[in-house]
Amino acid sequence: MIIDKLKQIPVIPVLRKIPYEKSSAIVQALLSGGIKVVEITMETEHAEDMIRESVSSFGDQMIVGAGTVLDIEDCKRAIDAGAQFLVAPVLDEDVIRYSSERGVPTIPGVFTPSEMLRAFKLGAPMVKLFPASVLGPNFIKDVKGPLSHIPIMCTGGITMDTAKHYLDAGATAVGAGSALLRKDLIAESNWGGLTEEALRWMESIKAMNSSTSSMMRL
Repeated sequence: MIIDKLKQIPVIPVLRKIPYEKSSAIVQALLSGGIKVVEITMETEHAEDMIRESVSSFGDQMIVGAGTVLDIEDCKRAIDAGAQFLVAPVLDEDVIRYSSERGVPTIPGVFTPSEMLRAFKLGAPMVKLFPASVLGPNFIKDVKGPLSHIPIMCTGGITMDTAKHYLDAGATAVGAGSALLRKDLIAESNWGGLTEEALRWMESIKAMNSSTSSMMRL
């Protein structure tokens, strides 16, 4: 299942309002850097085309999802374009139900333990804590006590340094925006630089995982 694969991928780049003509190069650069999932937000111009083309060109190597899914219309557009998962900034019960009927998992936005549990009971296989920077990693650590069965993706203000703290606190994944998809690299079409940035993120996460494993063996 797609969601099982997502749980193995700690960094999900959020492609928001990127230039359509550069989208394929951006996805390729991220893939070359070891990142195997992208989230293309639905308010981005030509979002459906980007999703469709990314699935066609990279679908055998990368999971392609749609973000900022606000209502059923967005949901339909994203799924029809080939999105393999959906992400929303809010908890919309109709979107969760509709996407479940279409066989596409939705990761809804939540901010409280009550919303987390409600989303999970509605069938969401993972929830998105947004904006995560307001609550911080300690919130993840605390809420994972009673709600350890609910996978959490953290999005909003995530940097390479803070990503490690959220993951270490118990988050399943983080959504990375401008801190990873640097505007200067995209503006200059510096795809080698973007690949290097992706590699830095992945190496940072791997180093954290290795450190955690070593501590557990002690």
